[in-house]
Amino acid sequence: MSKEITTIVFELENIQESLNTNRERVRSKIKGISPIDRRITIYMQLFGILDRVKMGFEFSLCSLDSKEIKSRMFSGLTKDEFMQRINAFIHFMAIEMNHSYFSIIEAFLRQIHRTIIAEPPGSFYKLAKSISDRLDLPQWSQFLNFYRLVRNTQHNNGLFLPNDKKNDEVIYRDKAFSFVYGKEIRFLNTDLRLALISDGNSFVYDV
Repeated sequence: MSKEITTIVFELENIQESLNTNRERVRSKIKGISPIDRRITIYMQLFGILDRVKMGFEFSLCSLDSKEIKSRMFSGLTKDEFMQRINAFIHFMAIEMNHSYFSIIEAFLRQIHRTIIAEPPGSFYKLAKSISDRLDLPQWSQFLNFYRLVRNTQHNNGLFLPNDKKNDEVIYRDKAFSFVYGKEIRFLNTDLRLALISDGNSFVYDV
């Protein structure tokens, strides 16, 4: 598990580097212009989320390797119970990372919609489609379509519960993903969560 956690931390650092690059690209384009581009603030908030999550993963890594941490914080647990605790913490951190990250992006989209179009619709699907159509961003349609379905499960304790009570299937990054009404999705692993976050970063820049 140590190798997997190290890989995740490395990927998070790469995304943070990309965030910084995009932030500086935005800053260079608006130098001397007021008001400041909202994307700079968004990037700083997203960077902070990734920093906290990275610290959580690094703590998990230290917990695996440190006898002192094990004895102080996990005394009395069997080896299996200890690994279950670490796994549960990593899973929680991954879920919180996605939820916090995209809550900020959604708030950003609603602000953009309110500024350039009108009061944003309540539905995330209608919001994303309106933004995409108005700003001519067809390249992000798969990302937005996939995320809106993942978002539904985040608001329903992991279950897919759309209002129309129908199954759905979408293509994202050249793979088909099935969402079955009333069922939990099993494919949202760490790699896919990191892909969503990386695409979210690029999407904010394009917007």
